[in-house]
Amino acid sequence: MGWFSPRRDPTDPHQLRIAIHELGHAAVWSDAGLQIREVVHTGDSGHCAVVWDPNNLTGYAVGCWGGFEAEDRWLRAHRAGHASRGNASHDIGNFRHVNRGLDKRLSEGRARSLARDAVGRHWRRIETLAPQLIRAGRLTGIRL
Repeated sequence: MGWFSPRRDPTDPHQLRIAIHELGHAAVWSDAGLQIREVVHTGDSGHCAVVWDPNNLTGYAVGCWGGFEAEDRWLRAHRAGHASRGNASHDIGNFRHVNRGLDKRLSEGRARSLARDAVGRHWRRIETLAPQLIRAGRLTGIRL
């Protein structure tokens, strides 16, 4: 956490939203057979580091939507609105970039549907790990 980052609080909705988002990426990439190096939560941002596999670009592209879909599910469940594409602009850009290189491109709707399904399969684990991620700041070697 930086000098001005918030205190780690697993009950803070903003921090939970970030953790859920990053764990959503991890769940979808793990579901696609990609190895997760680590999931990081800094208090006011986060990231998920995945091992790049040039033979599984479709899995990577779908996983780019995992954070958005997990965040959207969490927000809806707590009657707090919907996920913002603005918060996922980097992820959406990655999806578009990788998708352009696929022999068989995915529509955004199809990629989101596949991501949403994978998030659903791992939802309990995502919710369980979110407070742990906030407290620890980093989870390594996880498999969802």
